[in-house]
Amino acid sequence: MSGVAKGAFCGPGRIHPTTRTRSHAGVTYYNEEVAKRSNLRVITEAFVEMLVLENTSDENVVAAGVQFIGKDGIQQTVAAKREVILAAGALKTPHLLELSGIGNGSLLRSHGIEPIVDNDNVGENLQEHDFVPFSWEAADGQPAGEALRIPEVAAAAMAAWQESGAGPLGLCPLPSSYTSLRDLKNSDLKSLIDQYLQEKDPLPRITAQYEVLRQILEDEDEPTGNYGMLEPENFISIVSVLNRPFSRGNVHLTSSDPEANPRFDPRFFSHPLDLELHARHVRWLETLAWTQPMASLLKADGWRLQNSSRDITLETARELARDRIIAHYHVSGTAAMMPREKGGVVDSRLKVYGIQNLRVVDTSIIPLIPRGNIQTTVFAVAEKAADIIVADF
Repeated sequence: MSGVAKGAFCGPGRIHPTTRTRSHAGVTYYNEEVAKRSNLRVITEAFVEMLVLENTSDENVVAAGVQFIGKDGIQQTVAAKREVILAAGALKTPHLLELSGIGNGSLLRSHGIEPIVDNDNVGENLQEHDFVPFSWEAADGQPAGEALRIPEVAAAAMAAWQESGAGPLGLCPLPSSYTSLRDLKNSDLKSLIDQYLQEKDPLPRITAQYEVLRQILEDEDEPTGNYGMLEPENFISIVSVLNRPFSRGNVHLTSSDPEANPRFDPRFFSHPLDLELHARHVRWLETLAWTQPMASLLKADGWRLQNSSRDITLETARELARDRIIAHYHVSGTAAMMPREKGGVVDSRLKVYGIQNLRVVDTSIIPLIPRGNIQTTVFAVAEKAADIIVADF
């Protein structure tokens, strides 16, 4: 593997290559054999309210257990003999930390929670792969995913899959392509970098990350955007995804009530360079659409689901990017694995700063969002965490 990611590819989309069944963490990691382990008990339909933290005789704080509401509505506490391992995701992990007294002291006090560890990095550094979709009406006679709404077609597709894993239900064709702005013949990339990254951010965590992101942008072999195809109804869609966003959002509690949802703010385009990069990738969507053989799939005078044209201007591309941006559900970074002084919440062993016997194992620990879909990264983080935990004990 060269590590160079530019170019087209077709992601497997979690479809097992031989059985043609959906592959996911449940069937891979929690099978019948694993379920029989005497040292494993899985409790479902449980709502975690907070972590139980205790002070020791030497004035250290220890994670002693977890408080939750079972499906019977009874509040229970599970004591931890060795460690509490938190894997609630990039939105709920910081929420639970804050509910337990770990977070920005001023914020916690405003909700009646006494801070145990004052760390204003908790819930910050949120990153997300936003995307902008363009859609064009398919040419007459061009089949699209809408065909599966026809009962006879759907029945035939199901029969083919049940018999041999063949047909559209045994596949997940997601054609994509990683592309850099230089490949799109944008000669102003250097001036954009100089214009928007010339000043250092007052937050250490941001300055450190932007230095890395600048190096990535200046690398001609590193793609800045990702294009993928979807086919809703009788339209053909291509989406533009920003691989390495500069914008940083946050997620924080809104109440001391565990059942109150946290406030989630991705702050898309809060860094102006993201809009400039996205606009240039968005313009390329029209170039892709009307270049053969892609153009033959589209109706020349057909409908668009966006107010664009073949000669789309940069200003229109900016407006469409702002108007059509959608979250990609790749949220990460809100309990980052970095030095605490640079914005970290956990250390290199995934232990939460200031608390003994508490680790975080989910996408919240990723300091910089990966360039693509984060699912396999989640699995890799979990497997590496398992190795770390075993080594520590």
